[in-house]
Amino acid sequence: MILVYSHKITPRLTYIFRQIFIRILELPVDFTSTIEKFVSHSGPKLSYTHQPLGKEFFIASHDLLYQQGVQEVPIEVSNWSGLPAFFKLGKQSQLPYDVFSASFYLISRYEEFLPQVKNELGAFLAYQSLASKNNFLEIPLIDLWAVRLKDKLHEFFPGLPHVSWKKPKFQPIISVVNPYRYQKRSLLLNITDTFSALWRLDFFSIIDQYLVILGLRKDPNNNFKELETLFKKFGYQPLYFFLFAKNNFYDRGVSIYNYSFRKLIKNTADLNQVSLLASYASQQESKFLNPECDQLKRLIFKKIDSVRFNYGLLSASSGYYNLLENEIQKDYSMGYKEELGYRASTAVPFYFYDLNNDLQTSLKIYPVVADESGFRKFPNQMAFEKLKELYGNLPTSSAFHGVSFSNAILNSEDFKNSWCNQFINYLKYHVR
Repeated sequence: MILVYSHKITPRLTYIFRQIFIRILELPVDFTSTIEKFVSHSGPKLSYTHQPLGKEFFIASHDLLYQQGVQEVPIEVSNWSGLPAFFKLGKQSQLPYDVFSASFYLISRYEEFLPQVKNELGAFLAYQSLASKNNFLEIPLIDLWAVRLKDKLHEFFPGLPHVSWKKPKFQPIISVVNPYRYQKRSLLLNITDTFSALWRLDFFSIIDQYLVILGLRKDPNNNFKELETLFKKFGYQPLYFFLFAKNNFYDRGVSIYNYSFRKLIKNTADLNQVSLLASYASQQESKFLNPECDQLKRLIFKKIDSVRFNYGLLSASSGYYNLLENEIQKDYSMGYKEELGYRASTAVPFYFYDLNNDLQTSLKIYPVVADESGFRKFPNQMAFEKLKELYGNLPTSSAFHGVSFSNAILNSEDFKNSWCNQFINYLKYHVR
């Protein structure tokens, strides 16, 4: 066990130290503000305060972990032997940067609690983030800092146990907005699709649409049996998130009262973990989330304890409070819909820290490094090579490699590319 001394033990301090030592590095940690206890401790120990007590492993502390509330924090990002870093320290410190305060700033999504310009949906945009502005969005920076800390600790404490390496977990996520492209949809939506295709002079889509409606061709989005066969073949346990809300301006899917749709969800839930793809309205107002959870729960006879937002997490400063109010335990929305990378600068699951009340909550957040709408911007082969690169750069076995696909990923009739084959090869890659 590593004993940490600080002149003041705060909720922020214990939160980030436990995240780095226990969840990322898998090393036990304890805390004290009593000098006598720290001095008498015979095992590995470090002090995190303003001045070293003696010749111990010392890291100088920035003030962020001792503050309360949210305020503008001056940040200057510089280069630390190839890694971006900020909160630079003096020469006495064993590390040149306060990685604990910096990690807390990033993982708590501190910048999303500050005033910022949002888009028409009310979303915090990737380009506004510190990670995007300083070109570290695609690396799990907190985890890399943690590994450097561990290496320094091993130099200082040769007897510190080494953690055995194992492959990080790859978790396929299937986000189902429209289980069918043409079938089971309202007449109005089908007419809208037809006029949209006419406007684009896309006559192939119109022919395809009516062949499906007439039952002469399989619906290109209805790939659930094929997905089940693939996941079973490769030994995966996917997570399915179904949009199960009444149609509105933002969320347009199949009616929640449609018998075929309800049967599809029920059959999927019999073999897999199924949860809620929460609507735009439910992220905006808590009163909409509870009915969606309750309706899905009554359909599949399983507790709904996990959620993913249909439009992605709009802002950590608002969306997560609705989940807490409805006693949701897990979230799979921490990422950007249109950009690949680590929104919270970590690939390791963590608990949401409520900056408004300065406390760790019970909501566990699973980072999602890529959404299909994000990697579809790349040519198909390049997209999956990019996903492999992101996975290959994970520095710890505690990492979680969550990637969200739509049920349309297996559409083999997409003449423009071979996403289906690339997806299957990607699943094979993770089996090795």
